[in-house]
Amino acid sequence: MSGFYKPIFWGLFFASSASALGGIGFSVTRLALPETDPFTLSFLRWFLMLLGLALFSLNTLMRVRFARKDLAKVCILGFAYFSGFPICLTFGLEFTTSGRAGILFASMPIWTIIIATSFKIESLSITKFIAIFLAFGGVVLSLSSNLTDNTTQKLFGDIIITIGVISASFFTVFAKGLIRRYGNQPVMIYSLIFGVLFMFVIANLFGTPFSGSINFSLSGWFYVFILGIPSGALMIYFWGLALKMITPTQAAICSGFNPLTAILAGALFLDENITPLFVLGFLFVVSAVILLQMTNKKNKKHT
Repeated sequence: MSGFYKPIFWGLFFASSASALGGIGFSVTRLALPETDPFTLSFLRWFLMLLGLALFSLNTLMRVRFARKDLAKVCILGFAYFSGFPICLTFGLEFTTSGRAGILFASMPIWTIIIATSFKIESLSITKFIAIFLAFGGVVLSLSSNLTDNTTQKLFGDIIITIGVISASFFTVFAKGLIRRYGNQPVMIYSLIFGVLFMFVIANLFGTPFSGSINFSLSGWFYVFILGIPSGALMIYFWGLALKMITPTQAAICSGFNPLTAILAGALFLDENITPLFVLGFLFVVSAVILLQMTNKKNKKHT
């Protein structure tokens, strides 16, 4: 076990776990949407997430002081990830299918490496390139049976979700330096505060939070809880831990688990079928993560 490099292993583990929890939230969002509007649901989910993270981080938050320029960066990243991404994802699911949305989400590693290399934050290697397309190809295989005909409505939903995925990629790339400087919890919580405040404004402008959109049934509130705590606060906490240990591209590659767990949740709660293509695609994504672990283990031997 001398070649085993723990930080990379745990970084990939936390990124994969965060993506898996996000995939469960992907399906639960579909279950909750009939009882509310997408803007109110996005606000409620991320507000609960903020409460869940803040309750366990009060001491840490009191000790951390951001430099003014870094606080501005945290604010922008909060708007991008904790407003842009959830609003686009939830709103887009009103128009397109979960299968198409899953494939679009699986393109996150591609957007991440484009952004990271464009800003010279990370270099592109052949191994990373292979891992990216292993992960993306695996998700395409898994979800290919869920693709349906292209309509104007579906294409509109696809565009909205793609904008949200690009927003999430920006956060993945640019949050890493801030997390290393200030820690996982302060960066996540302060950016979440800015994002939630912005989402509250959006929910009041385009949704109806005070005119019926929060009149959930008991099962509806259960869905909101799942979205806010396990598929919210815990997911973001794990993602922040991962960004401390691995590169943005490595973390983004693990996002392939998101749509795959969405399909598993669909099979459990919505009676959706799991096809042989799904199993093959899942193995592709796992192979991509293992390839990253093996490559970084080799790189550490030469440093």
